[in-house]
Amino acid sequence: AKMGFSPALLTYWSNNTGGLNQPEKRTHLLRRLWAERVSVAFLQETHFRGPDAPKLENKRFSLAYYANHPDAKRAGVAILFAHTVPFKHTATHTDPGGRYLFVKGTIADHTYTFASIYCPKRGQHTFLSRTLTKLNKFREGLLMVAGDLNMPLDPHLDTSHGTSTISPHCLRSATKALNGLGLVDCWRTAHPDDRDFTHFSHVHHRYSRIDYIFMPQEYLSLLHDAHIGLTTHSDHAPVKVRTSSPLYKPRDRQWKLN
Repeated sequence: AKMGFSPALLTYWSNNTGGLNQPEKRTHLLRRLWAERVSVAFLQETHFRGPDAPKLENKRFSLAYYANHPDAKRAGVAILFAHTVPFKHTATHTDPGGRYLFVKGTIADHTYTFASIYCPKRGQHTFLSRTLTKLNKFREGLLMVAGDLNMPLDPHLDTSHGTSTISPHCLRSATKALNGLGLVDCWRTAHPDDRDFTHFSHVHHRYSRIDYIFMPQEYLSLLHDAHIGLTTHSDHAPVKVRTSSPLYKPRDRQWKLN
């Protein structure tokens, strides 16, 4: 019998990790990524410092890119690729302050651009529009943007109280910057009226959805599903999005040898 092939899904996963300097936190994260069948992971707040930072790569996630803070264990973003993804790297753009990272390359001859972003707690909109302007010059092919924006884009639905301490002007400006690149919030697209949150603030005693994965409107037909995961070793829940991809996998599972 001829073995058929069906399109494989790409699984994107984004999480503010709250620091990965402890070896056991790194081990736990990599195990979880593998268990969740993650293809590409976008991480924020790795807290890796400068060139002496620990590495996240292992056999299963053999390719990793980092933007680290030069002299403090704060901020820090990374993008990891599972060894099952035939990613061919062409270019990287790194923030010297460790708040954003852009990686470009191909998967099965299709061009992709990936961005991991960690917005500051003040002036989020200014930081975001500046970062997206840089990204717009760098981007090519299908763009996937993920990260902790430190703001609920729609306070009415994205916070437990229905309000935010962030000014409407700031939120409008952030939305405008995302719209400028044609970016759409994957989770909100899949759950138009739902309320679910990624972060609990002990200061304000409220839940909010401040972690996102975005993709361009024109590629939305590729969106398969979007979920908010469980919070484990960080105070942020991960966001998981699956999309159709140019990759193929054997359709008949019986062919797999033990």
